[in-house]
Amino acid sequence: MKMKHVLLLAGIFFLIAGGSVFGAQDSVGGVDVGFNLELKPGTAYTGRGGWFVFSYKVYPQIALWLETPAGEYVCTLYVTAKGETRKWAAAPKEGRPEALPVWYHVQNESADAVSAATSKGAATLGHTFHIIPGIYVVKLETNRSYDYNATYTKSDSGVNGQPSLVYQALVSLGSGSVKADLLPIGTGAIDGSDGRIRMGLNGLDTALELFESLELNFF
Repeated sequence: MKMKHVLLLAGIFFLIAGGSVFGAQDSVGGVDVGFNLELKPGTAYTGRGGWFVFSYKVYPQIALWLETPAGEYVCTLYVTAKGETRKWAAAPKEGRPEALPVWYHVQNESADAVSAATSKGAATLGHTFHIIPGIYVVKLETNRSYDYNATYTKSDSGVNGQPSLVYQALVSLGSGSVKADLLPIGTGAIDGSDGRIRMGLNGLDTALELFESLELNFF
């Protein structure tokens, strides 16, 4: 996957399908840390849902959060607006738990942050959060509806298509600038029934092409 800079997101202004940022740790002894998440859309970035004249474009949903090395949830740094509110076009009453199932099961903050409409072009955004210095695991979960393939067909995977894809990196925060090397490690539950990550990428193709590049920097 090429690492080129096109879309820069983080914080209080949002893109991709609108987004929100939640506060991080507000702890004694913490420091302020900023981050930039740079994304370049890939060949499978957009898709279409609906039927005929009622069709509409769909974009990837994203959640970015921190955990401790032991797997304890710390905070959410970014989530797209639909991912946060769980309001989807033509969705069933229970919503779309399969959209970002890993994040849905781990996060515990109230969803009252600001959100914004989809950005159609490049944007430069910035955000700083408060955290105790140390080693953290950063995870990014992304998913795009109607992303079918030979393994995840329309007949057996609803509107989801391929399951959510989870990227992960280990970073040391609070002691200077650091680049997080996000690598895909596995997928979320195809039906959203749990928050477990299924390790491995078997059966995926276009889900790996939602973004041409992902680059995350903390400073």
